[in-house]
Amino acid sequence: HFIKAIFLLSCLLILGGTQVNAGFDLIKALDCGQIAVKGGAYVAVRVVPLIRDLQKCVGFTTDLSANLDIKGFFEVVNQFLKEVSSNPKCLNATLDIVKDYIQPYVKQFSDAKCLPGV
Repeated sequence: HFIKAIFLLSCLLILGGTQVNAGFDLIKALDCGQIAVKGGAYVAVRVVPLIRDLQKCVGFTTDLSANLDIKGFFEVVNQFLKEVSSNPKCLNATLDIVKDYIQPYVKQFSDAKCLPGV
């Protein structure tokens, strides 16, 4: 299915300037999608260190030797989220870092006028 999707996208790119009567600009949509994917990827590769820093900031510890099943994993996540939500200073610091990460991509997205009327 992946190869079919790539083939379809390639064909659509070859058509280039062809637009649907409704005014949908495929090339612009693909460009905007690329900006969003790049921004998401940039943040995604930095998520684990951010969570580690957040964990240190709130002082969250857990038994690293525990063999967690899915229920245990969600309990640990729930405990972590409770700790984070009770420490707004750490949460705000992390959100500021994420904001700094995505700000260039938001600017590109805005400059490309990916959201009409914004």
